[in-house]
Amino acid sequence: MWHRVKDLSSEQRAAIENLIGRSLHEDEGLNIQPSRVLKEAPSGEERSYAYSRYLGHLDQLARRANDIPDEELDAVIDEACDQVRHPAS
Repeated sequence: MWHRVKDLSSEQRAAIENLIGRSLHEDEGLNIQPSRVLKEAPSGEERSYAYSRYLGHLDQLARRANDIPDEELDAVIDEACDQVRHPAS
C-alpha cells in the first residue's frame, strides 16, 4: 500500500512517526506492507542446537565435494557467480 505523507491524516502521521522514531517530511512516501512472522528465532540451548545442526549440514555438503579438484570447484563457483551477475536475457 503506497501513501504520500502529505495525504495522511494528522493521527496517521503521528502514529507512523511514533513507530519509526522520526519525523516525516511532506515530500516522502510510505510503502506499507504487512508480513507474517513465520517463527521467532530460537534462543539459548535451542539456538546452539540449531547452529550445530546447520554446521553438520554444511559438513555433509563439503564431504560430497571431497573428490572434486579445487580448480573444478572454483570454475563451477565462478560460472554460477557470472550467471547471477549477468543473467541471459
